Amino acid sequence: MRLLPRSPLNVVIAVVLACLVWYASALDRRERISERQLDTAVTLVNVPTDTVITSEVPRFLSLRVRGPLSRLRSLDPTQTGVGIDLRGAGEGQRDFAVETRNVVVPAGVEVLAVSPSQVPLRLERLGRRRVPVRARVVGEPATGLAVGGVQVDPATAVLIGPRFQLEALQAVTTEPVNVDGADGPVEAQAAVRSPNPLMRVVEPLTVRVVVEIAPARADTRGGRRR
Repeated sequence: MRLLPRSPLNVVIAVVLACLVWYASALDRRERISERQLDTAVTLVNVPTDTVITSEVPRFLSLRVRGPLSRLRSLDPTQTGVGIDLRGAGEGQRDFAVETRNVVVPAGVEVLAVSPSQVPLRLERLGRRRVPVRARVVGEPATGLAVGGVQVDPATAVLIGPRFQLEALQAVTTEPVNVDGADGPVEAQAAVRSPNPLMRVVEPLTVRVVVEIAPARADTRGGRRR
């Protein structure tokens, strides 16, 4: 019968590591327990498919934590975080509870409170709509001339975005087309611009813009040009 282990060195290493863990734990228990306030980043998880958040999302929430003084002193806010679960959320305005169990903190640190305890969010379903494209013309033609007709081809664009915002959208514009000093028609390819970050231009991404330059008309009331 073998009474001695095959590798005494491994046994010694295991005993030393166990003693170190016990000693560190004992130090934590003897150290003063303190509290600290800090800001932590917010992450939204399980956002429903084909839905977008149209309200302002707070970048940070305030955490009140408790633990050994040395751990709290070395605690970096990047080691913490809070997730707000949107699973099953429907369209509309709703207050989402922030639960301490969804807060990430290092071992040995306890979460006492999260402020605010609720975050108001508005969700809208994504929609798709075709709207007119209007060219944005900048600059002044040559002396005695003025901007005449403006043609855009294609004249409409398809956008995807929050459906209520799409319903209220009357048109989208292009990037600026400069006619400064022009004495004849100006033709350019111009990108179609999204009116806000929550809307995306699907097609076309660019349009052909033709700006006609015509003689300026005199103002019959004072002989001034428009």
